[in-house]
Amino acid sequence: MRDLLNLFDHILLEKSRGLLYREKGDSFFQGSKDNPTAEIVFDKVDYFPGMPGAYANYNEMSQVGADLFKQYPSITWSNKPTQASKAFAIMTFNGPAAGQQTHFGRFFNEIKPDMAGFWKNSELPGGWQLNKAVSLKGSYYKLKPADLFPTNSTFATPAETVAAIGTRPGTTPDQLANIGKIRPGMDQLLAGALPVFDNVGDMMSAVRDDLGETIGPIALIQGMNMGTGAEAARIDILGPKGSFEGSAINFPADKNNGLVDSYLLHSSGVEIGISSKGEQGASASVKNISDGVETARQKGLDKLLTQYAPQVEVIERLGKLSSLDFPIVYGIEQGIIDQATGAEIKQLVKTNGTSTNPAIQDLMSDIKAKTDNPRYNVGYHALAALARRVSKNINADPKFGEACLKFLNTSPLIQLHLNGSEKPDSFKVTGFTSKYPPNFKGTVGLDASKCYSATGIIGRVSFSYNGGGNKDTDVPVDVGPANTSTDALNQVGQKRSGITAASGGVEKTKQLGNKTTLGRERQR
Repeated sequence: MRDLLNLFDHILLEKSRGLLYREKGDSFFQGSKDNPTAEIVFDKVDYFPGMPGAYANYNEMSQVGADLFKQYPSITWSNKPTQASKAFAIMTFNGPAAGQQTHFGRFFNEIKPDMAGFWKNSELPGGWQLNKAVSLKGSYYKLKPADLFPTNSTFATPAETVAAIGTRPGTTPDQLANIGKIRPGMDQLLAGALPVFDNVGDMMSAVRDDLGETIGPIALIQGMNMGTGAEAARIDILGPKGSFEGSAINFPADKNNGLVDSYLLHSSGVEIGISSKGEQGASASVKNISDGVETARQKGLDKLLTQYAPQVEVIERLGKLSSLDFPIVYGIEQGIIDQATGAEIKQLVKTNGTSTNPAIQDLMSDIKAKTDNPRYNVGYHALAALARRVSKNINADPKFGEACLKFLNTSPLIQLHLNGSEKPDSFKVTGFTSKYPPNFKGTVGLDASKCYSATGIIGRVSFSYNGGGNKDTDVPVDVGPANTSTDALNQVGQKRSGITAASGGVEKTKQLGNKTTLGRERQR
């Protein structure tokens, strides 16, 4: 049990808690992991005005900063302050040169008692990478289909798929070196054997979790044993004599397909989704859920369709309405705007003009958009706010999320997971586990924040999927505008006394937690 708890604590520190909870001595590198161009070592993090805490307002923070920043020369900031910023943290590293110290800062609205996840390991400016396997998996090794192949790629055969690995534009020499290490294992897979990936070191978790999204559909097409779920899917979707053999493989664009990592495009015209996710935080697309509605019709599940008839109508309209029309049509029906305001929003999107319409001004007040962005558009600003209000109202119907989950689990989608064993520097695929019908649990709701912004529209509205069962399906609001530059903050002339920091600053304040309560020394 103690070993298990230590493992959980390790994972929590390396990934979930982020930069602000690094261990003293943790190293970061630039360039190649095996031959870095520079290295720095974490020393401490200081919180201002303390943990927890916040200055009275932005101006007070600026006044404190004008004097304080002299103690931290050449700070590199990971974000810009906004009028809502009332606190900041400064991280100190030793290096890259002997005797040199490097400082990074980030502004926050406040310093909370627990700052877990507020500054991610991948967000240190300058391309610095945390030299830990859990952190390197997504930011350095990059073995997901979206990292390996051009966007929305389709391959006729497994051999074509493997040959195309590493052809995505912008692939770096370091990525190509990592791909070279996994090539022999992929060749074994094409020969019909469970592959062994040698000399992969810290890359093992990336092979299992990320490369597994490519290995899975290839193994399925080749007729390898994928478990009872895949066999049930074959019979149910393709018939008793059907076969996955000969299917093409499509890796869809991430932003549009959420839970689906790949599709098998069968010669009969059927598209079978493959999901290696299904965990908390993933997203589902309109297609994932509308496919489930269509499957329910084909199977004659009339009772299910009747039970959720109003919700089915919404799901199908979402698939038919354009991204521009969806918020406006529903906004009018819900009484948020009238038809004249809807028409004006469309016109503003085209012309990027200004508006004195009180209804449009009210919508825009929901989101503190960055109006200095050259792509900022008043029409998109109002549309983004309208889409969020509309989505919130749709989500207020408890049967809507219930229906989405039901039809998501009715869709032609196989949940597929890769199993393996690890040895020093080697990972062996030992088999696969599959589920069909899919068994997603939790809550589903519309989320307009991922595709609607004040600078444009990116795809259709998506569905937020929370595998943990959290029933709060409201959507977040944008971060406020960066009204003041870091340089301006540095140049504030008024000096301030009585500065305190959570640790290592002018004056140390009381730390929350200790070895007894946390099971380890508290991180500075």
